[in-house]
Amino acid sequence: MISSNEHNYSKMNSMLNRLCFHIIPEIQHNIQSLTLDPWSMNSVLTIGNYPTLHKLTLVNLKLEMASRIFLSDSPFVHMFKHKISDLVKILSNLKYFSLTSFCITLEYDNQIVPLLRQMSQLEKLTLSLYVRERTSFIDGTHLDNDIISKMPYLHTFIFDIVTEHVMINKEYLPTSDDVRRALIQRGYNIDCYIDYLWTEKGRCHIYSLPFTMESINVITNKFIPNGVFMNVRKLYVHDPMRSIEYDFFVRISQAFPLLEELTVFSMVNQKKQRNKLSVHEQTFSIIEYSHLMKLHLFMSHVDYAKYFLLNTNTRLPRLSTLSIDYENLVNVTEDFTSNAVRANCVNLKNIIFRKQPAMLGKFFFSYFPFVVNINIKSF
Repeated sequence: MISSNEHNYSKMNSMLNRLCFHIIPEIQHNIQSLTLDPWSMNSVLTIGNYPTLHKLTLVNLKLEMASRIFLSDSPFVHMFKHKISDLVKILSNLKYFSLTSFCITLEYDNQIVPLLRQMSQLEKLTLSLYVRERTSFIDGTHLDNDIISKMPYLHTFIFDIVTEHVMINKEYLPTSDDVRRALIQRGYNIDCYIDYLWTEKGRCHIYSLPFTMESINVITNKFIPNGVFMNVRKLYVHDPMRSIEYDFFVRISQAFPLLEELTVFSMVNQKKQRNKLSVHEQTFSIIEYSHLMKLHLFMSHVDYAKYFLLNTNTRLPRLSTLSIDYENLVNVTEDFTSNAVRANCVNLKNIIFRKQPAMLGKFFFSYFPFVVNINIKSF
């Protein structure tokens, strides 16, 4: 894998130059697999020919950039054609391709699908995409007709795709069964959920099972897991217009037992407080996230800070990084005096605020004795 390190750019740049000018020219004919990020991609792809390359993985780049680079009429291809034997031929000979991006794209149909259609020899394809503003959901029928059927050698298709802000025809609202049907008939094991949050727009999240990626695309409280996602380490829950209740977090803790990083975004207060839970719910009301190390609660209602940080609700034995609005932290810790919160924050080393507090509370540092970094992250 060739990627950048923002903390030591000069050293990495020197290493990249050495790789491109001294190492790749000597081994280019033997290179079968490349994993590249935007920082290294141009240099590596244009420095040599790769006649045996059959696996290309692109990470941390916007989807539009990936597709523009490889389309046959792109400036990139024309500019470097004298150095690259045939970039499009490389694509057509690929056997494995992975494209993962959590950035929103509006150009799926115009750029991503044409890119994939050049890869007729693919045997394994991995896609993680977040798509907006289509006229319909990316469903099993679309994936079958427009991608799978164009790849006769494809035997493994791993995907996690969200389509949102799709204009809805109120006379025909697709169901989850409609979305799944075509791929299930082909023998794929998949799941999905549909969220009609707004009256005029919908959201669909379709993914293959078993889920093998370490991160899953953004989910809403309509997500009902089917099984256990043992590989997922990073999760983002985003539901700005609805509350996220206790039973949802129960499902999350059970479905993602090895979760290490969790982001929750909802400005809507929880409707059901712990003292209003049923007898059955109270029996199982303390949830433990045994592996969670990073918790991000920026721009979320204070109820979620209370839910996660009070040890009467949740146990976080490994929590080391907390992102939170300072005002909410003061509230939930009762001005840095609450023992119920102290227990879950005993291992905190990093706290991130959205804006600089005018002054830290009197007991702040005694309350968080092991904190070594206090950062500000603006949005």
